[in-house]
Order: sequence, then structure tokens, then C-alpha cells
Amino acid sequence: MADHLYMIFKSMTHVLSAERTARKSGIFCRMVPIPREISTDCGMCISVKTQDGPAFLDAVKEKGLEPERVEEHEGSGPKSRCYYS
Repeated sequence: MADHLYMIFKSMTHVLSAERTARKSGIFCRMVPIPREISTDCGMCISVKTQDGPAFLDAVKEKGLEPERVEEHEGSGPKSRCYYS
């Protein structure tokens, strides 16, 4: 099972809003650089623990935000499975 989910948004503004929303909802998350093997227009994404993923998605969707992609990573390695929203 994957350790973390990387939530990739379409803009830096959405990343900042999603991080603020999650923290206000009591969900621990971090803004991190998008891993090198993932390419988007925004250079940052939100990292959340896998078990916090559903709560994170619920919180940001209430604010009208939704990630463009969710990357599931096992450990700290580059292997991942991508789920498009």
C-alpha cells in the first residue's frame, strides 16, 4: 500500500488554497515540489498520507477545488500509479 498521495492542482493558487483549507480542517499536509517524473504547469503539489486522502478531497471539494491528478507513491521511490480525476 502507498504511503502518500500527491495532489496535483492546475495552478499554484489552487495548491495554496488547498493547503490552507486542509490545515483549517485539521488534515496534516505539506506543500512539496512535484516529483521529477511528473510533469505539469505548476511546480508544487500537496502531499498527504494515504489514509488522509479521502478527508483531504472532501475538504477541498467543499471549497470548489479538485486536483487534476492524484499520484500514489510507495515509500520515497519513483514508482507510482496515476489516477486522473
